Amino acid sequence: MDPLLSSAAVVAPLLVLVAGVSRLGAPRGVSPWTLLGLLAILCAAGALGVGVPRRDVLALASGGALGVLAAIHVYWGLGGAWPGDARHEKVEMVVGLPKGSPFPSLGACLVVACLLASSAALVLAQRYGGGSPTLLRLGAWAVALVLGARGVGGYLEARLRPDTGALPYHRLNRLVYSPLSLTLAAAVAGATLD
Repeated sequence: MDPLLSSAAVVAPLLVLVAGVSRLGAPRGVSPWTLLGLLAILCAAGALGVGVPRRDVLALASGGALGVLAAIHVYWGLGGAWPGDARHEKVEMVVGLPKGSPFPSLGACLVVACLLASSAALVLAQRYGGGSPTLLRLGAWAVALVLGARGVGGYLEARLRPDTGALPYHRLNRLVYSPLSLTLAAAVAGATLD
């Protein structure tokens, strides 16, 4: 893939993500730039070619972002309320269920956290060695496919789950969750390309 095209594939969804988070405002004193700054800087550095190999930038950015997402899922599983003030707000914002619905259990959150952490390790291992290169590359492509499917699926979810249309989740999904998934899918794919 052309380096300019692969950079555009990462930067375009990233811009949508940053614009979406900016429109939503900072959650409870946490600047969106704190959450997205490292990914934006690394992707921009890769796009501009400032001396760091593009594949390294994309591998580090996507692996780091997946690791942060894994930590956030552990935090949620342990009862953390962010974003929002309480678990009932979080279920409306993160899961797309109405107020009063139970938030996923600690076990479910830990399963997702382990999948995210494993994805991060796989992306980094395929770039920096440590195992069968063919299997690691296939695994990294699988991660990119799953993230891409999540990103595209987020834009179709309102048709599959019409009840989410009235919840904060619907807006967050379109402005943050789906663009982030697409950005990570493009970054993982870019890190995996020769």
